[in-house]
Amino acid sequence: MSQSNHHIVLFEFLTRISKIIVFHPGFLFITYFIKMHILKKVDIGETKMKYHLIVLLWGVLICQNFNVFSQSSELYIPRNILQACEKGTRTFDGKPGPQYWQNSADYDIRVFFDPVTLQLQGEEKIIYYNQSPDTLKQLVLYLLSDFYKKGNARDYDIDPSDESDGIILQQILLNGNQIDLSPKSDSIDRRHSSLIIALSTPLFPSDSLQLDIRWASVVNRNSHLRTGAVDSSSCFTAYFYPRVAVYDDIDGWNYFKYRGETEFYNDFGNFQLSVTVPANFKVWATGQLQNAEDVLSPAVYRRYRLAWLSDTIVHIVDSTFLHQDKKIPVDKTQTWKFKAERVSDMAFATSDHYLWDASSLLVDPENGRRVLVEAAYNKHSEDYYNTAVIARKAVDMMSRELPGIPFPYPKITIFNGLDEMEYPMMVNLLSYADHHSSIRVTIHEIFHTYAPFYCGINETRYAWMDEGITTFATTILTSALDGPENARLSFYEEYLENAGSFNDLPLFITSDYLKKPIYNIIYYTKTAAFLLVLQDLLGEKLFQEALHEFMTRWEGRHPTPYDLFYTLMYVSGQDLNWLITPWFFEFGYVDLAIREVSVEGSSDQILIERIGLCPAPVHLRIIYADGETEMVRHNAAIWKEGKKSFLFNRTHSRRIKSIEILNTTLIEADMSNNFLNF
Repeated sequence: MSQSNHHIVLFEFLTRISKIIVFHPGFLFITYFIKMHILKKVDIGETKMKYHLIVLLWGVLICQNFNVFSQSSELYIPRNILQACEKGTRTFDGKPGPQYWQNSADYDIRVFFDPVTLQLQGEEKIIYYNQSPDTLKQLVLYLLSDFYKKGNARDYDIDPSDESDGIILQQILLNGNQIDLSPKSDSIDRRHSSLIIALSTPLFPSDSLQLDIRWASVVNRNSHLRTGAVDSSSCFTAYFYPRVAVYDDIDGWNYFKYRGETEFYNDFGNFQLSVTVPANFKVWATGQLQNAEDVLSPAVYRRYRLAWLSDTIVHIVDSTFLHQDKKIPVDKTQTWKFKAERVSDMAFATSDHYLWDASSLLVDPENGRRVLVEAAYNKHSEDYYNTAVIARKAVDMMSRELPGIPFPYPKITIFNGLDEMEYPMMVNLLSYADHHSSIRVTIHEIFHTYAPFYCGINETRYAWMDEGITTFATTILTSALDGPENARLSFYEEYLENAGSFNDLPLFITSDYLKKPIYNIIYYTKTAAFLLVLQDLLGEKLFQEALHEFMTRWEGRHPTPYDLFYTLMYVSGQDLNWLITPWFFEFGYVDLAIREVSVEGSSDQILIERIGLCPAPVHLRIIYADGETEMVRHNAAIWKEGKKSFLFNRTHSRRIKSIEILNTTLIEADMSNNFLNF
């Protein structure tokens, strides 16, 4: 074999190896070094194949010394993920690949909304950019308000009075040409909550098209699922406009049927929104208010501007200003204009009698960027008088500590609605009688800013990514802001009722196929428990580094679970297949037990059994007869080799009174075998 052929064979071998070994600096160095030699950029003299193999083996040994092992030998990888890595849009180290792409759109939306009758008339211009390497022969639009369309299948019952004709499409122009919207049209195919438009002229790579759409709809009044009327003249309005579905490198078009349970998957885009309402109404929305001076009275505007600079709460609208608003003629209207860049969705809310509190805080000292944190609420919602303060503390802690990324939006609004749902820069949130619940859920919904909005997670497939990460973070942040006794995993009680049952499924189940209670206990509770186990394994500092790196890599992009898995392994330098596989791909639960304790003189042996399949830490609390307490901690790595039992050998000089395995995951299936008295 010739010298050049040796190089080619070796480089091909390295390329294949790189697809099954977690990328580590040692291995990357070897690959880079030999690649440069092949390209004649590094002169290492005349070498032979034997030398190359020695160097390669040396590199592999380095990888092994850093506990880096084969990914694909243990971790199940779907074909579409493998194909994305082969095409270079994804990588096996968790970074976006050199060929990564995603499509986007710009939206200019104009809405005329009557908050009393809930009639909505909309117009929009969409410019859609095909940044994929594919020629698109169709366009898919989401019509999510069709959830309420008569005859559509739903995961939940709704009030019959809310059934409607869905979104009434009045006109669609494609690049200036009118599309036939009649039932017999060959140009469109309306399916459940989507509209498929056949493109007579294909949309080529690096090209764009323009849609101009007019539509009408009625917002739901009595069924309170994420959006709709709050009272006689307050409303939170979401999913109100036609938008282009996601076309990505994993599945192509995302043909998503919105039936109520599963949440969403959207591309990032730039939005302009104009909302015309009666002049005595206020509007809050995704984006920054562009014409505050025009729509606010001089006194309210001064307070609004002050809030952007104030570290303390400013009552922008109090009861005095509400009384003044009642004098505004009801037949007049005014238009509120908002602008948002690089967001994945748009929502707005209206009321003629809500109070409005706000302050701001510095989230990024490097550039002096401040974020406005505001709450709009009914004066009878007593917990909301403190919501702006809670939200401000949450944004501050998220920016500085977890995930330690400066809050990415210029503002966040907590609106007193009838559900618990997040949107870019907006939260639709209930009022709670329990102060601790108010804190916990406010933190939860705000943290969704990072997942699924900062990182554009596909919730229709991987709901555990955003709900699990957010539930984990909520537990940590609530513990810090409201005390550990008030921090708990979402749907904790529901999970315990189902732990180890047929409902206790592996985490890697496509979201759109699961319903409550399984959806909740798997994606919220069980995923958060896994992250607690992982944090205990890696340590808080390394775990946070890995999570921070994942979010930084996938800011404004669409990560899959494998991008998270590979990033965790890359940053930690550890093989985590042994932990990921039983939690995500196998049926299992957490159950540890004290099986046997033997004491001989000044030594004892404590045998811990792993009854459940899911590896978990063993944290023992040992209480001695003299009242002293000792903590013994081992992370989940003690089960790394698949062991079913672990023996503690200890030497002591005191008599043991009791031993307890602490519920560190918070989802221990059976606590009855965790305690032993002597």
